[in-house]
Amino acid sequence: MYGKMKKYLIDISLIIITLILTFSVNNPDYDFWHRLAVGSIFFHTGNILKHDIFSYLPTKALWIDHEWGSGVVFYFLTSRLGDAGIFILKAFMIFGIFILIRKIIELQTRKSVPGVLYFLFLGFALLPGIANVIRCQMFTYLFFTLWLYALEKIKRGKNNFIWIFPATMLFWVNLHGGFLAGIGLIIIYAAGELLNRNRYLKYFGILALIIPVTLINPYGFELWKFIMEASFMPRPYIPEWYPVSLNGPFHIIGGVRVHVLAGFMIFALLTVVAGIHLLRREKKPDWTKIFLVTILLYAGIRHQRHILFLVLAVSGLFYHHYINLFDPVKMFVKNNLSDKLYGTWTLIKNGSGYVIMGVILLTIIPQLSASMTVNPNVYPVGSLEFIKMNNLSGNLATPYNWGSYALWKLYPQCKILVDGRYEQVYPDDLYDMAIRFSQKNGDWQEILRNYPADILILSKATYSPSDVEGLKDWKLVYQDAVSAVVLPKDKVKSFYIYPDYTNPIYTKEDFSRNILLKSR
Repeated sequence: MYGKMKKYLIDISLIIITLILTFSVNNPDYDFWHRLAVGSIFFHTGNILKHDIFSYLPTKALWIDHEWGSGVVFYFLTSRLGDAGIFILKAFMIFGIFILIRKIIELQTRKSVPGVLYFLFLGFALLPGIANVIRCQMFTYLFFTLWLYALEKIKRGKNNFIWIFPATMLFWVNLHGGFLAGIGLIIIYAAGELLNRNRYLKYFGILALIIPVTLINPYGFELWKFIMEASFMPRPYIPEWYPVSLNGPFHIIGGVRVHVLAGFMIFALLTVVAGIHLLRREKKPDWTKIFLVTILLYAGIRHQRHILFLVLAVSGLFYHHYINLFDPVKMFVKNNLSDKLYGTWTLIKNGSGYVIMGVILLTIIPQLSASMTVNPNVYPVGSLEFIKMNNLSGNLATPYNWGSYALWKLYPQCKILVDGRYEQVYPDDLYDMAIRFSQKNGDWQEILRNYPADILILSKATYSPSDVEGLKDWKLVYQDAVSAVVLPKDKVKSFYIYPDYTNPIYTKEDFSRNILLKSR
């Protein structure tokens, strides 16, 4: 009876933790907008774009959009259900990940089931990858966890789970380029089980099944060529591709600075300690786990973008090893407390997770929102409305982060300079030139000389008033909270409509907008 009650309480707690993680963030990711644009075009034309139409720069002859399926899903949900569609999708994916991790834990041991406190910490560790309304890589996180669970079942002789791999790869390969992580996972299991002297040929059989499925995409072999190039390309301007650093970034929680990657760091530390403990105690090492932890730990430390793969893997596979590390503490407490005090301690230990979850929920309830908000302190909301209201058109140069939002709001009225599709669309030399403009580095005006713009939107955090004044033949015509609109002096009119960017109406977006293709 107690076991069933505990399971129900954990299930309810997982739902609450999922809702907290889902609704605590309502700011769309910078790249969310071009995903919606791709989805809109697909639904209104039935076509997948294979060449860029949004930028005025010379772009690659073939646009390989490895996330096109995500855009279709996002647009379908927003056009049918509005903002709620995306939140529902995110909640299902987070909850699915939690359930799969719990099932992986149950495969390892039947002795103990994680409490609420463990899942709260797991949610904190997952935050760096899910701290936006939604991103395409969330599909990869879900499929990666599902494949890990299926591989653990197959490792135990449940070969009827093999069908999961080709069936889900058909979707994964069209939703996100992270399908490569799934293939790597199978290779790790094949190599590990080979050294473990277990049946390993079935893993090569799985590879034989899924590799042909990866070719069922709009680009065929070209997708593989792109994915391999993108996997090894340098990304010096994208912070999430930087190595893990103790210098930050940080959350401010209750006035305390907490490293954003603290969850990953603690999981990594616990795993290393548990791994050393296992190697010293067990005569026969599990090479699959050794390879998996080593590769994922290296990948996570090298690129912050990959830290969630380690968290997703070890949180399930090593849970019981973490618990075993604390056996001396448990024995010490049990041997040095009376039965009554030990019962009280056990009650406090088991109930602490629920108390902490309740405190978090009560604290965060005022911040929870079921609608996406375009924050005027993050996006150039007023500047884009100014351009739209005054029917300004032509080549629009914005910083890198705002390009996606600008194309969603203004295409075909304006074409943009650059946006988050950097590896998909822009040649390296032009991308580097555009980034210098975005960050005001070096000769940041070079791209304006080589590829003239008709409108500039400059970030007030990057560009000072003196920078604007130093732009020969340009004039500042409008400012909002974060940006400034600058036009050529010979095109400035005597009258403009000036939108009030503080008006809440501008924080809401029509996510079902139809992107009209520009006629030739």
